[in-house]
Amino acid sequence: MTKQLLPKLSLNQTALLIVDMQNDFCKPTGYIGAVKGMDMRGVEKIIPSITRLLEFARENGLLTVFIKTIHSEFTNSDNWKNRYKWVRAEKGLSQKQERAKPASDAREICAPSTWGSEMIDELQPRDDEPIVVKHRYSAFIDTDLELILRSKGINNVLITGNATNVCVESTARHAFMLNYVTVTVSDCVGTTDEPAHAPSLWNLENYFGYVAPSKQVIESLEGGRLNPRRISRVPTSASKKRNLSDVTF
Repeated sequence: MTKQLLPKLSLNQTALLIVDMQNDFCKPTGYIGAVKGMDMRGVEKIIPSITRLLEFARENGLLTVFIKTIHSEFTNSDNWKNRYKWVRAEKGLSQKQERAKPASDAREICAPSTWGSEMIDELQPRDDEPIVVKHRYSAFIDTDLELILRSKGINNVLITGNATNVCVESTARHAFMLNYVTVTVSDCVGTTDEPAHAPSLWNLENYFGYVAPSKQVIESLEGGRLNPRRISRVPTSASKKRNLSDVTF
């Protein structure tokens, strides 16, 4: 992956987006781990990095928006229920047979008012931090996210969370095409589909804004203060310290 220079980002015009860090998506006992049987390490390993970036955001007054997926019988269209090819494979159903199933037969992942739909314990929103509920991959489709960002004068978004190649990429693409300066934070996004992780980041970096590790992102935020007790813990393996441009957004 090509190492990018980031513009300097204004603290009061930048928001941190935390996408789909929910029990069903992130924990071994959640749906993806326990029912689908996926290796959760690709998602679990990003939790400390997001936690550090969230601490920085809170200390420096960045708007933080938590985004969660909810699947209910009222929003699960036939087309949406059919999105997972592995669902049909497990059931031995054709696409036509799957469409014939009633809405109540939808897979129970991130269902309303369930433990699986809640944010993980390590990344709990505060009372003064908004939670945006989405029903599709992009956090901008039929949600309040853009209204929140516009109302707070946000021009730049830092995108973190799960899954790199699905909801993170969909949200980053959408943000970029809405003219936000879009930074996908490379050590703060993950997926259980590990072969798709690097190609997704390559695509985002080359066509949909910036991709950079959290240490470089923190350096690019003008006037930000990082607690010196934690600075040594910010991941540095993804890139060396580099000069930043003089442009502030």
